[in-house]
Amino acid sequence: MIMDIEAIVSDRAAIEQGAWVDGIPEMGELRLKVRGQTNPDFQRMMQRLTAAVPRSKREGGRIDPVEMDRIIGTTLHATVLLDWEGVKVGGEMRPYDKALAFRLCTEPRYLRFRQAVAWAAGEVDDLNAEAEKADAGN
Repeated sequence: MIMDIEAIVSDRAAIEQGAWVDGIPEMGELRLKVRGQTNPDFQRMMQRLTAAVPRSKREGGRIDPVEMDRIIGTTLHATVLLDWEGVKVGGEMRPYDKALAFRLCTEPRYLRFRQAVAWAAGEVDDLNAEAEKADAGN
C-alpha cells in the first residue's frame, strides 16, 4: 500500500496555539480549548520538572507515581489547557478560571478531568493540517 506522506502532516498551528475539542468520552457537553502535548512548552516543562524530582521520590530510577501525577497535572494546566465550555461546579456553570483549572488538573479527586484534558490534547496532536484546510474551505 502506498502512503501519501502529506496525509499525515501535523497541524502545528493547532498544536502550538490550541484548538477546541468536543466529543470527549464520558464528559457530556464539555468542550476544551487545548494545545497538543507535542507543543514545545509542554515538552520543556515536563523535562524540567522530572529532572528536578529528588532521589527520595525516585525508586529504581523511576519517579514515584504520586509525584508523576503532580508533574503531569501541573504541566497540562500550564502548557495545554487554554479554555473550556460546559464546566459546572456545584451545579453552577463556571467560566474558565486559571485557579480553578489548576485545581481540576492537579487534585487527585479530579483525575477524570485531567484525563479529559490529556485526551483532548492527544486529539489536537492528531489533527491533520491538510484536512483542517479542507474543512475550513467548506
